Amino acid sequence: MANLRPLQVQLLGELLVVREGVATTLPQSRKTRGLLAYLALAERPLRRDELCELLWDTPGDPRAALRWSLTKLRPLLRAGDGATALNADRECVSLDPLLLSVDLLEIRALMRAGPHEIPDERLIDCERRLAAGCLNRLDDVGSRRFQLWLGSERKSAIELHRSLITELMSRTSLSPTERVQLAGQRVALDPLHDASNVEHFRMILQTGGLREAREAFYRARDYYRREQQDDSALTAAWASIAPSARKGNDREDTGLIVTTDDDVAAESHELPDKPSLAVLNFRDLGSEGPVLAQGLTADLNSRLAQLPSLFVIARQSTARVDVERLTPRRIGARLGVRYLLCGSIQREKQRVRTTVTLTDAADERVLWSERYDRPLDDIFQVQDDITNTVIAAIEPEIERAEMQRALLKPPDSLSAWEYFHRGLWHCFRFTAKDNEIAHQLFTRAISIDAHFSRAYAGISFTHYSRAFLNAVPDVAGEVVKALDAGTRSVGFDGRDAMGHWALGRALYLSREHDEALAAIDRALVLNPSYAQGHYAKGFIGIHAGLDDASLPSLDMAQRLSPFDPLLFAMKSSRGISLAHQGKYDEAAAWAIRATHEPNAHFHIYAIAAACLELAGRSADARNNARWVIERQPRYSVEVFRRSLPHKDEAAREPMLAALSRAGIPRVA
Repeated sequence: MANLRPLQVQLLGELLVVREGVATTLPQSRKTRGLLAYLALAERPLRRDELCELLWDTPGDPRAALRWSLTKLRPLLRAGDGATALNADRECVSLDPLLLSVDLLEIRALMRAGPHEIPDERLIDCERRLAAGCLNRLDDVGSRRFQLWLGSERKSAIELHRSLITELMSRTSLSPTERVQLAGQRVALDPLHDASNVEHFRMILQTGGLREAREAFYRARDYYRREQQDDSALTAAWASIAPSARKGNDREDTGLIVTTDDDVAAESHELPDKPSLAVLNFRDLGSEGPVLAQGLTADLNSRLAQLPSLFVIARQSTARVDVERLTPRRIGARLGVRYLLCGSIQREKQRVRTTVTLTDAADERVLWSERYDRPLDDIFQVQDDITNTVIAAIEPEIERAEMQRALLKPPDSLSAWEYFHRGLWHCFRFTAKDNEIAHQLFTRAISIDAHFSRAYAGISFTHYSRAFLNAVPDVAGEVVKALDAGTRSVGFDGRDAMGHWALGRALYLSREHDEALAAIDRALVLNPSYAQGHYAKGFIGIHAGLDDASLPSLDMAQRLSPFDPLLFAMKSSRGISLAHQGKYDEAAAWAIRATHEPNAHFHIYAIAAACLELAGRSADARNNARWVIERQPRYSVEVFRRSLPHKDEAAREPMLAALSRAGIPRVA
């Protein structure tokens, strides 16, 4: 994998440090290796006390043990020019991401940026790296907290591996046999993953026939039952797959009503223009009464129906559907919806497990699935918690699915909603060229539906981006247009959180910080799970002088949407806040992390330059400033000030002065 940094940490396969292309031998101490791995994946400087508790929670002198491990790592993390990637003072320890890369983080960033653009050979190389295992030979190291962290990172790597395999399976350059092998590898990563098993059945059916596919289904179903897991989604999917391959009386005794194309055609209702969803009855699997299952079904239906971006079937209709005997495709046809949300509840003593699945009914493909384990101290609190978490997760998943569908359609067959979703995809790439494409698509959406609130919010977004990215001569005029489009969006549909979000951002650029925060608050009242709304509240709050009060909003945004297209902005905003508070080393660390995220634009590198200069790292600051000027020759301190206005300019002056010292001219 190509990399310009002099040092690389390899966490996949054998744990290694590679200097200038040459692997170095790590110390045999597993705690020292665990320390290196933890530092490599950390997104902030770590206090020495925290590291001691993590890895040396035994009697003795843990600080001395930490010092010994650091002395072993320091020479390994020194580049050829003598610069060290290990930063350690009396309080904190961190690794410098400007000198050092991490293979696992590189693959994560690559997949977030758009896996469809990765060449086959590079994708295959990434898959082989992930197949070698993650954070190997670190079991039984350190405290229970370290082991919990280790398990979480390995689970995340498995999800990444699954996504990568899914992308590889879509490549036409691979043979059917290779795709089946990959499908089997994906099942092996998590044998209880419904979508992976179902796709495996389909591919075996195509290459090996019905008998082999049936055997694979029975093996999977038996495994689910041995593990006491709900196999209803698996069985329903198999019932929809098998009929297409059956001949004569070769029929499976599944107890399900199988679906034919004629059945679906006879029952189908025309799909609405906007994304359509049905919340099916949650199943109670042996709990003490179906109270929670019924409550979750009703709550999710009610809350989702309040989102103007979705067409949600009324509860009275979905309650009549026989979920256990109809396939997802037939349910979608009967109700006239594209997406189905279903789940199950299991309760044991004072704990409850909820499994929730979002399915595309048309092709019976699982888009998202998650399992939630909660203590059952307060049934209503558990119900609210799971409802909020599910809504926060599935709304972006539906958005992504709609964007992908829109991208695959020829332009002359797109509806207003599809133009909107295609435009949104371009918006979040944060380039001047993509922004203009998005503007054209939103305009076409309005030409089809002149009262389309979300399209006006999108147009406000593009005017904001023109001004924010310094892409036009008349910046002030673009801010006025962003305000106008945002106001029209709210006027057409005041219940849509995105309209208030767009208006709030436009108000911020016009230096009306208090009004901007009020607009964002209205968005969050309408949709409390709106991740980008929480981010906007944090970002604008920081620039209104509310640093401490704004950080929880950034935390909530990242918790709700850990792979958000605005993740770079969430991290960069934290850097700005820390710089305002005089915590310059921490500010620099967060600002640098922001530059490593996909879609990070020139303002993000300018923020990094300012934070690094404030932290006394002038050489690194100048490198970032040089990167900004190379890509935006008209950039200046004045452009920065205008694009990120602060309510109190005096509070911003240290950062502006640092930008100037780093090499950004005061005026263009």
